[in-house]
Amino acid sequence: MREIGKVADIKEKTAIIKIERRSSCGSCTACGMRKDQNEILLPVANDLGAKLGDWVELELKSISILKASAIVYVIPLIALILGVIGGYALAEQLSKDTELYGAIGGIILTILSFLGIRAVDPLFNKKGDYTPKMISIINLSSKGEMEDGK
Repeated sequence: MREIGKVADIKEKTAIIKIERRSSCGSCTACGMRKDQNEILLPVANDLGAKLGDWVELELKSISILKASAIVYVIPLIALILGVIGGYALAEQLSKDTELYGAIGGIILTILSFLGIRAVDPLFNKKGDYTPKMISIINLSSKGEMEDGK
């Protein structure tokens, strides 16, 4: 997935890029933009030396989006199901209310899965596979057309 944004701020070796929602975005929230937002500010490594006000092209590999979605949605869902099954089985062993224990088990494991994901998030950010990369600086000619300015 490629996006074009404007450098809104520069902090050390990081550029803060402002990206506006396009009509093709629809209700997708893959970039972290909520449905009610029209723009988002993304911190991106300024490897190309972009300056304040420059237009830049960013890229996030589609496979990274799919992997991140699986981590954030599938793992908690599996935890919920396992928690319900585990809670239900425990309740049967203790001769307690199976529905209550199943619900509590599901909630507990879902919360633990989100905490686990949050705990390993810095490792994913450090690796860099799940963060956008600046791939080019775009110059706007007098005609308003974009030219690649690598």
